[in-house]
Amino acid sequence: MAEEAGIGLDIGGTFTDAVLQWGGATYRAKSPTTPHDLGDGVMAACALLAEQVGRTLEQLLASVTRVTLGTTAVTNVLTSMTGRRVGLLTTAGFEDELGVAKGRRLNIDGWVAPPPPLVARADIRGVHERVDRDGVVLTPLHVDEVVAHARDLVAGGVEAIAVSYLWSQLNPEHERLTEQALAAEFPDLPVMCGGLLNPVMRGYERTTFAVLNAYTGGAFTGVDRVESRMRDLGLTAPLLVVNCAGGAMTMAAARELPLALVHSGPAAGVAASAGCAIEHGAANAVACDMGGTSFDVALVTDGTVNRTVRGEIFGIMTALAHVDVESIGAGGGSVGWIDSRGVLRVGPRSAGSSPGPACYGRGGSEPTITDALVVLGHIDAASFLGGQMQLDRDAAMRVCAGLGAQIGLDASEVAWGIRSIALDSMVRATRMAIARRGLDPRTHSLVSYGGCGSLFTADIAKQLHARQVIVPPTASVFSAYGAVAAPTRRERTISVGRMMPVDAALVAEDAAELVESVRADLEADGIPRQAQHLRLEADLRFRQQTSDLTVPLSSLTVDKECLRVLAEDFEAEYVRRYGRGALLLGAAVELVALRAVGEGEAPMAATHSRPVAAARLEVSASDSRKVRLERQGPAASVPVHRLDDLPVGAHLAGPACIDGRDTTIWVPSNATADLMTDRSLVLTFA
Repeated sequence: MAEEAGIGLDIGGTFTDAVLQWGGATYRAKSPTTPHDLGDGVMAACALLAEQVGRTLEQLLASVTRVTLGTTAVTNVLTSMTGRRVGLLTTAGFEDELGVAKGRRLNIDGWVAPPPPLVARADIRGVHERVDRDGVVLTPLHVDEVVAHARDLVAGGVEAIAVSYLWSQLNPEHERLTEQALAAEFPDLPVMCGGLLNPVMRGYERTTFAVLNAYTGGAFTGVDRVESRMRDLGLTAPLLVVNCAGGAMTMAAARELPLALVHSGPAAGVAASAGCAIEHGAANAVACDMGGTSFDVALVTDGTVNRTVRGEIFGIMTALAHVDVESIGAGGGSVGWIDSRGVLRVGPRSAGSSPGPACYGRGGSEPTITDALVVLGHIDAASFLGGQMQLDRDAAMRVCAGLGAQIGLDASEVAWGIRSIALDSMVRATRMAIARRGLDPRTHSLVSYGGCGSLFTADIAKQLHARQVIVPPTASVFSAYGAVAAPTRRERTISVGRMMPVDAALVAEDAAELVESVRADLEADGIPRQAQHLRLEADLRFRQQTSDLTVPLSSLTVDKECLRVLAEDFEAEYVRRYGRGALLLGAAVELVALRAVGEGEAPMAATHSRPVAAARLEVSASDSRKVRLERQGPAASVPVHRLDDLPVGAHLAGPACIDGRDTTIWVPSNATADLMTDRSLVLTFA
């Protein structure tokens, strides 16, 4: 391949998606995920790509210049609670902070429960050291005590150690001494220090950050096997992984910060959604991704992906900068079940890819959302994945009927109930994501992607009164599409903790140090300085508030004018988010933290041309099928259109199904769909 070529991969719970960009063209493929060996699913998907471009798999892998992988490896460890056994070294007197969890409690199936305990209380040791709020050492660290605690923990079976001392974000010297002592005593023992990894305010979140990184550090086995198999078949290009901020990072960088790979796949799709929304003139959008195991929602505001610098990771608050994704257990493989009250429920448990939904014919014995969609007629069992995979409608009917027998419903009513419950959950999650930021859904467009996403997003948009639904041409593999174009991204944060106005010279010194560190990180990742793009961000809040807002700085050169503009921008963002009535007039503003974010140039530009509405063409359906539109009564005959056969400018009215090679788009009543020049679909509502 003379041209630059890249492969993007997204290993989901049910399917492994692959996208190849080569010579201005985009090729895509899907293959069932193989949990026993992720490499099997990846190789199968890549082989399908190779076939499309007339190459062998070996020829394709030897020719590509970049492979980027979105992986659920870290997410799976946290979901299944199968991480390393972690020991924690913390300041004496604060051994119970992790268990208390700031009093935070979760609603788990109606029960109030604390966050999951990643570190047993018996594996926490207090170290007699102390630094005050100004970073001044009050009690020096004794290395002998640290080593003694570590020996005790390792002898007891601990596999990794997290270190988090009080006020270490201001003075990390004690953590640095601890790290050095443990490296000398236990060279192969993973050690994660909160103040060194992420020197931010809030001790609990800094501690959980260190613990989560230590806990998930062993999650790379499956990814290592994938890389090894690709290397054996001729891959010489770098293998990158998508991080939770939507950028790419090297495997070496990921090993230093494993938690950065949580929500890896969804983050790539959200980043691609921002570009898609901008192309369609929709600066404000909601990214809606429905895969095999979950439904993920994220916001794009003024063309920028909404990120958060701290948030909840599987019920645990931590200081991780990441794309702000709201996830619920409502994917294509989510299982329908009856609870102890005799009520039909859906998810969060998923059938995954093995055995998968009953209609896959692999031994699945419980009804899933996919089974329900087959029973209702939304999915054509004979043309799934363009006819490459035949679905067993009779099996879907049997499992739905079997579940319904427990509560006096027939198969069609159970299928209707499963879809309705899943849809209600998606509407609530989407409405909550928008409402949490004080935004109006009527000003937002929905970007719909994932294998099953477009069977629900039109109904979600109708209930929220959203502007429109945009279905990109690569919707079914959109996270893999986002991965192939993800730029290398690095960031570093430093705690400031000063009231505005601050000494510009001191902030400028901190900023220069941050920028230089990020530049060095990018250079280590192979990004030359001339290809680096950096920016500064600040976290600010009114005095005595507990939450802060992230605001970009106007320049990399920090001076009095830059800080004055920063304060004005903070107040403007506060008013936009919460309203002028919530503004605390005259209150002091605190500069909490400073952050430098660096990205390399996008490896390859998106190959989709800018979408333009063409001359409207009324089109006739190529077929029809029975789809149940109401809970009661017979199924209705609904027009079916083949997406690949539709001409640019095609205009059609609902109800209708549009069958693509690897997804189906549902156009409900009172909605219309238009095919744009880039072959994206735009759904609007009467």
